Amino acid sequence: MSDYQRLPQQDPEDGPFGQPQKTDFLRKKSTLLIAAAVVVLLAISAYVLGSANEFSHNKVHFEDAGISSEHFALGLAKCKAINRENKHAYAAAETRTLNPRFVNGTVATLFKNGYIFDGVSEAFQGDLLIDNGLIIQVGGEIEVPEGATVVDLKGHILTPGIIDMHSHLGVHSWPELDATDDTNEMTEPVTPYVRILDGFNPSDHAREWVVSGGITTSLILPGSGNVIGGEGYPVKMRKVDTLSNEDMLVEVGVKNKWRYMKMACGENPKRIYKELNRMPSTRLGAAWVLRQQFTKATEIKVAQDNWCDAAYKLPRFGRHRLNAAFPEDPKYEGLVGILRDDVKLGVHCYETYDIETMIRLSNEFKFKISSFHHALDAYRVPEILKRAYKGVPTIATFSDMFGFKKEAYQSSVNAPRILAEAGIPVALKTDHPVLNAQHLLYEAAQAHHYGLSELLSIAAVTSVPAKSLGLDHRIGKIAVGMDADIVVWERHPLSLGSHPLQVYIDGIAQIEGVDATKWSTQEEPFKFVEYPELVVKYPESDVPEEDNACTEEADTAIITGIKKFILNDVQAFADEGNLAVIIEKGNVVCAGHCDSKMAAMSLRGSPIYDVGGEGVVLPSLFSVGAPNLGLIEIGPERSTGNSKHNLNPDDEVDNAADGLKFGGQHMDEAYKAGILTAVTSPRSKHVVQGVSVAFLTGAKNALSPSNAIIREKVALHLRIGHASKSKLFPTVSSQIAFMRSSLEKGITDFSRGAKDDFALAANGELPLVIEVNNRDEIIRIIQVKKQLEENGANIKISLLGATEAWTVAEHLAEANIGVILRPFRCTPDKWTAQQCLPGAPLSEETGFSVLHKAGVKVGLAAIEPENVRELSWIAGWAKSDAGLTEKEAIGLVSWNLAEIVGLPPNPSGLVIYNGDPFEFGAKISAIVGGGKSGIHCNPRAF
Repeated sequence: MSDYQRLPQQDPEDGPFGQPQKTDFLRKKSTLLIAAAVVVLLAISAYVLGSANEFSHNKVHFEDAGISSEHFALGLAKCKAINRENKHAYAAAETRTLNPRFVNGTVATLFKNGYIFDGVSEAFQGDLLIDNGLIIQVGGEIEVPEGATVVDLKGHILTPGIIDMHSHLGVHSWPELDATDDTNEMTEPVTPYVRILDGFNPSDHAREWVVSGGITTSLILPGSGNVIGGEGYPVKMRKVDTLSNEDMLVEVGVKNKWRYMKMACGENPKRIYKELNRMPSTRLGAAWVLRQQFTKATEIKVAQDNWCDAAYKLPRFGRHRLNAAFPEDPKYEGLVGILRDDVKLGVHCYETYDIETMIRLSNEFKFKISSFHHALDAYRVPEILKRAYKGVPTIATFSDMFGFKKEAYQSSVNAPRILAEAGIPVALKTDHPVLNAQHLLYEAAQAHHYGLSELLSIAAVTSVPAKSLGLDHRIGKIAVGMDADIVVWERHPLSLGSHPLQVYIDGIAQIEGVDATKWSTQEEPFKFVEYPELVVKYPESDVPEEDNACTEEADTAIITGIKKFILNDVQAFADEGNLAVIIEKGNVVCAGHCDSKMAAMSLRGSPIYDVGGEGVVLPSLFSVGAPNLGLIEIGPERSTGNSKHNLNPDDEVDNAADGLKFGGQHMDEAYKAGILTAVTSPRSKHVVQGVSVAFLTGAKNALSPSNAIIREKVALHLRIGHASKSKLFPTVSSQIAFMRSSLEKGITDFSRGAKDDFALAANGELPLVIEVNNRDEIIRIIQVKKQLEENGANIKISLLGATEAWTVAEHLAEANIGVILRPFRCTPDKWTAQQCLPGAPLSEETGFSVLHKAGVKVGLAAIEPENVRELSWIAGWAKSDAGLTEKEAIGLVSWNLAEIVGLPPNPSGLVIYNGDPFEFGAKISAIVGGGKSGIHCNPRAF
């Protein structure tokens, strides 16, 4: 403002007495014109610059109106983040100089004299240097840096750290308790706004076990109870001093990191919300719920884009801002992130049409599906997978699980190979604790056995999941600049029973007490043998017109090319002379050294089945204790079999023979895996499970052949522990009291001529199999047995499950109590079964090895019907862990089990392998017996 006090009192141009001269009027007129021009200019500026609401389409305000400058700046920052260039683009790995997870004081480590499987290419020999939490140098001979620790690998194999891209570790902790189960927020079918990090328990006891299996990174996800389950996080398995779950994140301290959303389709959300009588109770409802959610998310995304567009059009100068805050809703923020490709979406999906529905939605709403999880049906629709919006999803699957529910019923062990051949990326994962992630490499090894290449099998747990997670710039490969996550393997990681010697995460060794100087020296990496397929030859030059070989009509044959027999009463080897199996009129008439018989039959023109020179003949394997085998085909579907029952004390005990069903897929898969004999008991919510039946898995029905049911009443099965708590038996003590009183009554009843099941069990005519895991409950059973025997009982008891039985092994041996371990590779997942030995590299012994050394009669059982076909591998694993002979290993899944449940050890058939049955790669060439007539060649798992 002008200082009017200093202006002259009279204009020099005024006339006398201060009167304006002639020019005064003109001066006023020009002043008015200038003022008018300023007003017009301001009006034009207001219009052009958009600073008045009545003129501006952008509806902006000045400093004293609209949203605050802070909120406007926050909105602009979000616009910038949304539209940033090269989002999720990372610098090349070789340019990295420091792992953000590096721990100060960690010294460099140089690995020398090893073989490197880098996760993307064929194995090679060379050294490896890690420092600053990174891989610094790979291959060749590397000089030792000053101050570095040197590890002589002595020919052992290095792989990248193993990645499990589907785990519930930390939210479904061991042991399972209601207090620590935070897997699903199942109060609403749609919960994209919940974050797994808010419930992740870094003190989960499973972490140490999982690391010991070579797992260095896990994607921790919500469960599959909801259509939209929430947000997951990839974490490193290294324990941190802060005990902070946030400090365990792979990308701790990294900005603009990928986020991960979990969705689910199919049976799980449908079943859960149907029980609650709310949507979605059908697949139709689930699809609508997703459409509804993505429609709302799309609306928010459009509103955000419009806001950003309007904000960008504001004047560059001045204090201009929009009158409404950046539009967002925390409930939909994650879904909007999916639409913007800031959130990687993983979908739990099995059936072909569920997969297609999700792909249809991806194209409808323009979002990318990063991966389908489980996806056991995906191998049937590779072309549909290729229709997904902006890229083919990774299939994160199991290697051989099947049949545990309807949507898993048509799965195939060939799926990983089929998908890979179709150009679909395949990852293998555990769904921990569904499968113990400690044994993820076992999944990869099985996939390799069934045809997935060695390279892709290792990639399926390293580089493929890393790329699917968008973390392949840091993990999943051995290459310069990658995180120093390394596993040293005892032997080839895809060989049966292999385990790590040491695991490094961020360059830090994870397994305590390891002395690398004591490692054995290894030769070149194990090479998997491709054994020859069975060939049928005829003595004549021309093959008969009616060729009945490998059919049910084949009743005469000479089987040659055999290297060894491993039977209960016969153990023979090829270096002792020619070995053969001779079959006449459907019966095995010679097994072993059969030279004279072979000559006679050759003269008669009998066909010769040649298994290639490495053949191994085993007896029928036994399945004892696999739940529901032959009784219910699909566990959750009560209509498919016998189901469970509630038994009252006065009810008749169930006999499994009365509900046995032949010909199901589980039974067929067992037969094709050489398990020709099975013993199955009913399932009950009572202490009393029922009486088991022994049968041939290959029989068409109970009348064909006449011995399809080997024994109608094999053993009386009881169950003690938490799983049998009910209104009838609310405590373990009430369960044991019922067992004791029932057997005491049985002693008296038997003396009076009664033949009911407890009377037979008390007198030893019907073996008693008790499913139990807890040490103290096992001790009480031992004491009850002794007490009853002092009163005249003669009880033949064996334990099923028996996780903690090793802790009282000597007492079990003294009491002559056998043990059927189920599973062989135990997990401390139950409160009453925490004393479970993990095995190497965490413990020198396993529960099995302790029992075996104590002289306890031990058999091994599958934990689920779909695991029955793995019995020979389970025996092979035990052989590897405990240093058993081949005959001892076979006994674990054949004659030991027969003895434990009181069956004769004579085999119900023969199983001929084309190679070592205790290693991956060997397959069954022929089966004779087991309920089928003829000779069945090259049976293969579906």
